[in-house]
Amino acid sequence: MRYVGYLIYAWVCAVCVIYVSMPLAVVGAAAALVVGLAVALALAGVVLLGRASWARVRTPDQVRRGGLPGRVAPAFVRRDRAWPQYFAAQVLLDVRAVADRALAITGLVWTRPLPWVRAHRAWWPLYVPVVAVQLGVSLGAAAGVLGVALVTAVVAAGGWLVGGAVVHLLRGADAGWQAMSNSRASCRHCYQLAAVPAYRCLGPHPVADRLAGDDLHRDLRPGRLGVLWRRCGCGRRLPTTVLRTASSRLLEARCPSCGEALLPGAGVVTDVRMPVFGAASAGKTQLIMSALVGLHRAGEDAGAEVSLPDERDRQRYEVYDRLLRDGGSPAKTEAGSPPVAVTLRLARRSRVALVHLFDAAGEDLVDREQNARLAYLDHARSLVYVLDPFSVRRLRDEHAEGAPDVFAAANPASHDPEDAYNATVQRLQDYGVRTGRRRLVFVVSKADLLEKLSAGPGGPDGVRAWLVDVGLGNLVLAAERDFGEVAYFLVSGRRQDREGGAGPASWILTREWGGLD
Repeated sequence: MRYVGYLIYAWVCAVCVIYVSMPLAVVGAAAALVVGLAVALALAGVVLLGRASWARVRTPDQVRRGGLPGRVAPAFVRRDRAWPQYFAAQVLLDVRAVADRALAITGLVWTRPLPWVRAHRAWWPLYVPVVAVQLGVSLGAAAGVLGVALVTAVVAAGGWLVGGAVVHLLRGADAGWQAMSNSRASCRHCYQLAAVPAYRCLGPHPVADRLAGDDLHRDLRPGRLGVLWRRCGCGRRLPTTVLRTASSRLLEARCPSCGEALLPGAGVVTDVRMPVFGAASAGKTQLIMSALVGLHRAGEDAGAEVSLPDERDRQRYEVYDRLLRDGGSPAKTEAGSPPVAVTLRLARRSRVALVHLFDAAGEDLVDREQNARLAYLDHARSLVYVLDPFSVRRLRDEHAEGAPDVFAAANPASHDPEDAYNATVQRLQDYGVRTGRRRLVFVVSKADLLEKLSAGPGGPDGVRAWLVDVGLGNLVLAAERDFGEVAYFLVSGRRQDREGGAGPASWILTREWGGLD
């Protein structure tokens, strides 16, 4: 009887499989395939809409710690704390989140019926449709995930192609503008020069962010953190490119090296740097005073908009203007003190320039160890060398005894003119500066006192010949050998017109920005 029972059980199972389970399995598998596909697509929609609590998100803090592909240029130190562009990192996390969730759901589909199967093993024919449903859901989910991955890959590839082209176009526009306008970001505190300023976000950052520098964006160019816009870690949407950030009220330009505030327009407007060097008491500060006041007045006369960018510059201009009107002299620049940088802003139609005049103590310029810290010398396209004619040996020998009062008023420089020149030029060349690509303005100062001796060049056109006549031919040859272009000027630092400091300054300004005439 036992074998008869087995036969009946086998017959019932076969009938159940053929006439019940198989039809149900076919229908169930087809329906499950659609359900699995729908589950995968629904998961993709939930993830893309940001409603998936299980999906990982690449946060600004992770970006800050290096959680973003690609290298960061040494100049920018590390990634800024901002939300990454979607196709730079988040797209991979979203596809993985869809795949992981789909795998988890199909895993439940396979594991949940197992307790019932173990408890009702005799009813195994009825499990055939369940297996078909499980297979259908798994295949449908796998097909859906694969479809989502393929579509995402195509869209991401298109995004990278279009985005990459736009990034290069925008960066090229920045670089082209800076090349045409000779614009850079000059720091007047550490004297470093940068093509891309750092920008401090003025959004709602906590004090901890300010102290840690997490509100500072060192590289706001288009890239992995955003093409046209960037989302700061605080939530503010910030513009990219140097051209757009320069006019944004959401940002404050900062020096990438020391973090000090830069002048408005840094990195966009023309940056004209005029470092003045020479021996102590050669008349450098007097020349700068005359150049600043002279340029200010020349700009106003030409109809340009002239301004002093900050309170420090305004105060210094007022002092210089009063000294020139009263016939006074500026205080001597103390040795060892930080170089003085004074800035004038000129705007004429669409052209804007920031003109920086740098002055350092003559003792520091002559001392090779001291002048090593004067980094502003390295970044200037034009330099001004000031020679005190009363320090020339031949002039002293011929006129010192006959005009002691003139020499006393001149307070001659104590260093030899050639030594004062060579110390700075040698420092430039030691630091890799190609002086042959730079201009030199060779200024003979104290023209008003020199005129009293009737021993001067007689006019600006004869300066070079006069220098050769008084025994400085080697210095003239060295200057013309070291620099690509040399211009000679005879200047009185007590004048406010082009016979004063405004003459050499206007010559440089014309070549680097455009004339005021």
